Amino acid sequence: MGQDYQHLENSHEKILRVARDLFMKLGYKAVSTRQIAEICGITQPTLYHHFKNKQQLYVEVLKSELAVAKSDFKSIISAHCHSFEECIYELSAYMLINKPTSLGQMFHDIAHHLSDEQQNEMREKWLDAYLQPIVSVFEKGIEQGAFRNPADFGSFAEPSAYMLMNLIASHQSREPLKEEDARKQAKFYTNVMMYGLSSRSD
Repeated sequence: MGQDYQHLENSHEKILRVARDLFMKLGYKAVSTRQIAEICGITQPTLYHHFKNKQQLYVEVLKSELAVAKSDFKSIISAHCHSFEECIYELSAYMLINKPTSLGQMFHDIAHHLSDEQQNEMREKWLDAYLQPIVSVFEKGIEQGAFRNPADFGSFAEPSAYMLMNLIASHQSREPLKEEDARKQAKFYTNVMMYGLSSRSD
């Protein structure tokens, strides 16, 4: 019985891993459950034993991705909380290295292929995993005077977080960035954020 359970668990994780690779590379519409099952070496009925349809499988892939990102963001912020510039740099590098090849494709798929309820759930999980941790960094930076006073500059924590996310999303590539290139890009984005928002003596 224990071996059967382990086999089912392994199959479940393998389906998620294969589906994640295909969805992130090709997009939701271009991937079929038959294709996923064939790569996993299982039948479609076996796949449907784990996930009732492609839509549910896609949602589970996204949930898994967001859970990992949330945990990683927490670790990065904790490790680099002594320096706002370094924290923004490491968060930017992480997103550039680990993000799907096309965030635009992912958001398009969510909007066009998931139910309203699933869309709302994914939005809440994305806000919790990605946006809120970055907002918290800007909030502390503003509090401690690392960034300009929002009343003078008009840029508050949440818009600043969205600005950084938009910079990351604007860098689209069909091939994953090499870490060295990602870190160069992250340095540029960090400079844009820090020296556009930092306090000035003049």
